[in-house]
Amino acid sequence: MQNTDTTRSRDAARTLTRRLVGTTAGFAVALATFSVSAPSADASTSGATCGATAASTNWQAAVTSAKTALAKAQTNIAKGNYSVAAKQLRAVRHQTDVANAGATWLIGKPSTDPESDDVPGVAAVLKVGALDHRVTMALVPLFADPHGVHTVGSLTNTLLEADTCRDKMLGKVIALKAGKRDDYVDGLSDTLGTFKQELTAIQNQLAGNALTARGRNALSEAQQVVSKTDAAMQKVFGGGERSPHLR
Repeated sequence: MQNTDTTRSRDAARTLTRRLVGTTAGFAVALATFSVSAPSADASTSGATCGATAASTNWQAAVTSAKTALAKAQTNIAKGNYSVAAKQLRAVRHQTDVANAGATWLIGKPSTDPESDDVPGVAAVLKVGALDHRVTMALVPLFADPHGVHTVGSLTNTLLEADTCRDKMLGKVIALKAGKRDDYVDGLSDTLGTFKQELTAIQNQLAGNALTARGRNALSEAQQVVSKTDAAMQKVFGGGERSPHLR
């Protein structure tokens, strides 16, 4: 009888041990899965969103906020404060989106001042376009920067937001009827060189060997977007006031 009880006790102990081992192993697997799948502070999201245009959008305030956040992001990347920089780059992305949405909504709208022929969309498009250019020129070199490589996800999202939403905004200008589009000729003709500047900056980075695979993919995508915008703008505004495409 004693031997039987001893055997039962040993069997019960073995069963308990197996259950504990199995539970521990399962917990370890779950923990490993969580560790791999948990997003980092610099996790990439989907492509550019380019929010819906809205009359209530304060594009001027958005431009100012974007510039401020961009300067802070550059400073914190240089200092190695990557989580803070990623947060500020998200702010740049959001404010850039807001600014582009507001300017896009104004395109084609008449002047609100009966004594002025200046349409509101012109100033908005030029100033928001200048913001998009500033963001692009500031972020492109950071993809190969020893500090910038730690924020490639945020850099990618912000860069593509600026370039893609600008392409959408300028596409609406190009689609205007000739009479309304004429209002934009002088200002936009003067901006054509900025696209070449961006393409040169991007190509310089792509020609180097300091980019990560993610960084190279991001800059290649940005290059495609800017090239598309440049080609469309050159075709329509390349001849200035006398461009045949504007008649």
